[in-house]
Amino acid sequence: MRLLNKEARESRRETAPGRWMARALAGFDWAGSSRVIGAPGGELDGAVLVTHRTYDLGTIARIEVAIASAGDLELRRRLVEWGLGLSRAAGAAAAQVWLPRGAGADLATLGLEPVRPWWRMDRDMRGELPDIQPVAGYLLLVGPAVAPGVWADAHNRAFAGHWRYSSRTEEELMTGREPELCLLAVDGDRRPAAITLGQLQTNEQDARPQPVGIVNSVGTLPGYRRRGLARWLVTELLQRLRRLGAASASLYVDGMNPTGAPQLYRNLGFEVAFESEVWEAVFP
Repeated sequence: MRLLNKEARESRRETAPGRWMARALAGFDWAGSSRVIGAPGGELDGAVLVTHRTYDLGTIARIEVAIASAGDLELRRRLVEWGLGLSRAAGAAAAQVWLPRGAGADLATLGLEPVRPWWRMDRDMRGELPDIQPVAGYLLLVGPAVAPGVWADAHNRAFAGHWRYSSRTEEELMTGREPELCLLAVDGDRRPAAITLGQLQTNEQDARPQPVGIVNSVGTLPGYRRRGLARWLVTELLQRLRRLGAASASLYVDGMNPTGAPQLYRNLGFEVAFESEVWEAVFP
């Protein structure tokens, strides 16, 4: 955690790890999925952790590497190589490393190649926010007004065609969320049309104005796109986040998203604040 925080302070990582990281590491298979380098009993020079998710392609491993010295690229390369070995040993079909833009050129010799830009877009919440524009013929449902199971079903159908999407369970998607930040638009027959979920986070290691309102899971189901539903839900969520005290807001988007989402977010006052590159190796 100290290495990850150090990288975030030096802008070598998109954000400092918060409580979500501590939860993710609970029960983590340290022996089989991590390696560290450093003097016994002293500070670590570097660490690599490997996590896994199931996709249509099969299991994809994500290799998280953190190093104490920004210039020690040989150490980072060695840790990534370990991560690739751990991924193969676990039977992964592919492995990914997420790095700041332009920081991964030395990894090409390991069989990794850049496959995707991934953006964090930010906006200040202390000024004027865009107007909420409800879409005629649709109803907004909030939190408990949505039956169990509908959130995950709507989310999975909205994102099924997106790059490297992995289906979510209801528990995984909704655990720990504030009900008033969970929004679902439904049509006249109360069929799900669009979804947006939010969170309020505070992290002392983070340079963004705190607390940060996170805009998650902005998705419109096939057959309902290009009608203004995403704009409606995002503007509604921004107002709700500010009422809860958010000083800034962030969202994450595939830089190659074919739906035009990045332009929508720019129109709502968001700008790219951090660009990551996804480097991926697909194993034979």
